Amino acid sequence: MAFGCGYSFALLLRIGGNADDINAEDIRKTKWLLGKYTDLVDVIKNYEYSLEQIKNGMSAYDLLSAEGSVAKRVTGQELTADVTANTVLLKDQRHINYKFYLLITNNIRFAISNIRDAHEGLAAKLLFMDGMKYLKAQQYMSREYKKGIHGISATTFADKRRKAIENLAKSLKVNRTLDFVIIDYGRGRNQEGEIGLRMPEVN
Repeated sequence: MAFGCGYSFALLLRIGGNADDINAEDIRKTKWLLGKYTDLVDVIKNYEYSLEQIKNGMSAYDLLSAEGSVAKRVTGQELTADVTANTVLLKDQRHINYKFYLLITNNIRFAISNIRDAHEGLAAKLLFMDGMKYLKAQQYMSREYKKGIHGISATTFADKRRKAIENLAKSLKVNRTLDFVIIDYGRGRNQEGEIGLRMPEVN
């Protein structure tokens, strides 16, 4: 959401919520979302590859067939009467998903790039954007990785990771990204509930 020059910072906070007002559920949502970042990027890349194949002459139906007939059922009925129409429906839904995942991943990248502390920012990049394992990232940051920025101990790395997640939770709450992460405590769920992304409704 873009804000013009006439909006005060106080108004921004009223619209987006208090940046410091995060709780354990916000942290849980943030950790889950950060853990899904590389998966979402893979989906985006695969879809862009599919679009490139279509541009190069492969029809949407041929592409779906090549992918193993992903869409045998769309509305609970076999695709026998109108394959073309259903293929277009699937293609449109995939594009909606693609745009949604682009929004989520762009917001995560923006939040990480705006972390002010150099160690926190690098820890977030290595762990969440690059998908590096915890111990490997900790070892990487134990040495001086950039002139003038010293290496840190394992204990300090753990603290920097925790603070990075807290800062990202604040950013992702203010820019409303966490609104799309839902924890379902409904019937049949365990006490912790099931966590996932909720697609925004499209009119």
